[in-house]
Amino acid sequence: MEVRFVMDHHPRTVHCEELGEAAEWLCATHPEDVVCVTESDGRLVGVLPGFARPQTAGSTQPGTEMIPRQALPDVGPTTEVAEVERWFSAHPEWPALPVVEGERLVGVIRRPTLRLRPTPVDPAAPPPPLDLLTRHVIETMMSGALVVDSQGIVRLLNPAGAAILGVSADRVVGRPYEELAQWIFPHMLDYLRISAIPQVLRGRTVEGERRVRLLNGRHALFRYAALHEGERFLGVIVTFMDVTDYVHAEAKAQAEAEEVEKAFGLTLPNSKVESKLKSSPEYQDIYDPDTGRATVTQVIPDGTYRHVINGLRILAELHAVGLFQLVGMDKDTMVQAFIFHDVGKEQPVLRVGQQFVPHDTFEPSHLHAYRSADWARKYYRVSEDVEWIIRYHHTPEAKLPPDFPPPLLPMLRVFQVVDGLSAGITRRKARIAPLCLDGTQLLIREDNMDRRYHRHYRLAIYSGTVTDLPAQEEGALDPGEANPAERVSM
Repeated sequence: MEVRFVMDHHPRTVHCEELGEAAEWLCATHPEDVVCVTESDGRLVGVLPGFARPQTAGSTQPGTEMIPRQALPDVGPTTEVAEVERWFSAHPEWPALPVVEGERLVGVIRRPTLRLRPTPVDPAAPPPPLDLLTRHVIETMMSGALVVDSQGIVRLLNPAGAAILGVSADRVVGRPYEELAQWIFPHMLDYLRISAIPQVLRGRTVEGERRVRLLNGRHALFRYAALHEGERFLGVIVTFMDVTDYVHAEAKAQAEAEEVEKAFGLTLPNSKVESKLKSSPEYQDIYDPDTGRATVTQVIPDGTYRHVINGLRILAELHAVGLFQLVGMDKDTMVQAFIFHDVGKEQPVLRVGQQFVPHDTFEPSHLHAYRSADWARKYYRVSEDVEWIIRYHHTPEAKLPPDFPPPLLPMLRVFQVVDGLSAGITRRKARIAPLCLDGTQLLIREDNMDRRYHRHYRLAIYSGTVTDLPAQEEGALDPGEANPAERVSM
């Protein structure tokens, strides 16, 4: 064990300039402790022993003469406790020692903290047998444990497991697993189709997991593994837990997501627009840069509709961080533009596994942008600003026509960001960190399995300057955290 694990992080200290009455008072009122003397920057100078020590020659204040740092043993956070115990054994008058990292005081280790484990009643008593400890562990587990031997006989079902399944262990232990299966599956066919136990007993699988809705209405997550001793198959061990609350929370989140989708869907002007967007598929694919070909991995039948919904949700996030409080940024214009920006999109019909050359298969983006702008203007009477943004949302800024209104550039830049992020979420399962607004600069962090689209950058909304974030600012998304894209992906 290391000292850092048991040390006190709040030692009694005085600064060098406080040596005098304050130090004497601390030593007098805490005779069981040491008082550490430090510089203003935390460097240890020495200690004042509040405990009784032989008075040095010439000292007029017994017990308060400073012992310099050089006379103290070196104890750091990673020093082994056993080493400190040996020192304490040789110096019974010392109740504590300072702990130093570098030159700075970081804590003290006290003699009593080393005596946390009680003295055994009978030091000579042998430890309990391992099988006894194992039995008690299994019986007190909060999750279920089940063992089925190589002949398909239930050999163990712990109390927690019996409670989850709603069955008495005495009724099933020592009997064929099918006796227990009837409490999990509604029918023998369901058992044979879903249960992993028959598969393991027949050697068709060795480990895995299942999530099953039990007959008692609970949901349980089962994890199973084959047991072997050398080449000999012993049986199957299954651990499981009640995940009913998780399943209900998952269902609630899905219902809320559907409600949000319906709410955003209400922004669509009529059923014709909704029908057109839902009839336009999007595709997930894997691109091979060596051949220039991509392979379809998933077809999203209503992909363009989901792309629009995801974009509207990103706009809602930008509204929450205050983007539309900036001069030149109009929420209604951006929302209308996003609703109609792909209404004229024409997609090819592809199937999973099909290979294609992207630039030969899909219509050039600027063509459907022009068509969408024409339709939005003619049939839905959108404003000129909305028409401009739709028409040129796939046009690089350097190639915009001379008559493009300069005041619309900030909205066009943000629109192109939102369009790209929504496409990443819809088609590439991109991970999008929460969007941040730093003054008039937008911070975007998008992580993709396809590294061609992986970017962390700043966009200066008014100048259009794009700056890649440096490594120390980039902060790759934590793989352990929930995917931020799940907040917006429909």
